[in-house]
Amino acid sequence: MSITNKHYGRTSTGEEIYQYTLENANGMRVDIIEYGCAITNLWVPDNSGGLRDVVLGYNTLEDYENGTSSLGAFIGRYANRIERSQFTLDGKTYHLEPNDGPNHLHGTFQHMAYKGSIVDGSLLLKATSPDGDDGFPGNMDITVKYTLTEKNALVMEYTATTDAPTLINLTNHSYFNLEGHASGSMLDCTLRLNASTFTEGNAETCPTGRILPVANTPMDFTAAKPIGRDIRADYTQLKLCQGYDHNFILDKEPGALGLAAVAHSDKTGITMTAYTTQPAMQLYTGNFLDKDTRPGKSGGIYAQYQGFCLETQHYPCTPSHPEFPSVTLRPGEVYHETTSYQFAVE
Repeated sequence: MSITNKHYGRTSTGEEIYQYTLENANGMRVDIIEYGCAITNLWVPDNSGGLRDVVLGYNTLEDYENGTSSLGAFIGRYANRIERSQFTLDGKTYHLEPNDGPNHLHGTFQHMAYKGSIVDGSLLLKATSPDGDDGFPGNMDITVKYTLTEKNALVMEYTATTDAPTLINLTNHSYFNLEGHASGSMLDCTLRLNASTFTEGNAETCPTGRILPVANTPMDFTAAKPIGRDIRADYTQLKLCQGYDHNFILDKEPGALGLAAVAHSDKTGITMTAYTTQPAMQLYTGNFLDKDTRPGKSGGIYAQYQGFCLETQHYPCTPSHPEFPSVTLRPGEVYHETTSYQFAVE
């Protein structure tokens, strides 16, 4: 496995950004930039004997700075939503920046510049989020580690520490299309989720607190089915979001690296299997991709449903629901989560 780098561009604030290319002996390769730790290209073998780029991306650094779809980005301090943009921790209430109606969504880690280095065959990207960043307490040191294995797995590891009690929920926001990023709709791709329940969402996609079974609903992916089969069903949860944008609770041992999802394209023969240590995963079907004013790598605006996200994470709005798994990080503790995307071709 080899890692090379080259200059990618300069941000609007003057930071020099490099792009790293990880490539294995099978020809699989992934491009990652220091801006937002974003995955810009992911070429995997297909059934034609060639390679297929299966992630959506922008054309330029300026587009990554100004795009609204978080293509390929590393997300934090808090992936997904915090209801009403506030939370109380140890008796003190913190106010965050509302950026999704009245709620706080994702944060600004995707718009930070990280320092990349090559260590023991992996790419390490590091940054510090200062106390008060997005309104969160504590100086937080972050390391994002990308490893490409010879078995065609892209492994992502997130590590963080803090000097004050805070909240944390990290994920990657890549949009996948196993027929290729420029191939149009991904609705024919099949998906199986290792999840028998999901958190019901309200009109703002925040959990109501109810955990519902997927059985006998359009939310049921326990057996593989085309992503588009039920996406327009007359079902309130889908109509609220114009598709899937829901937190599925994974049927796995807490904290262990276990199965999350299996996606497949009959057209290209590509199968992607996701494993994670995280307790849940947000399935997002690119319901508003066409609202992004920045063109994608295809040369035009990506269409609705052109890519799907498998955002491994803790639950949304956990501060509003103390019964959910904890997202609190304290001094002396180390946050560490792993997600792996394993690719194969039939």
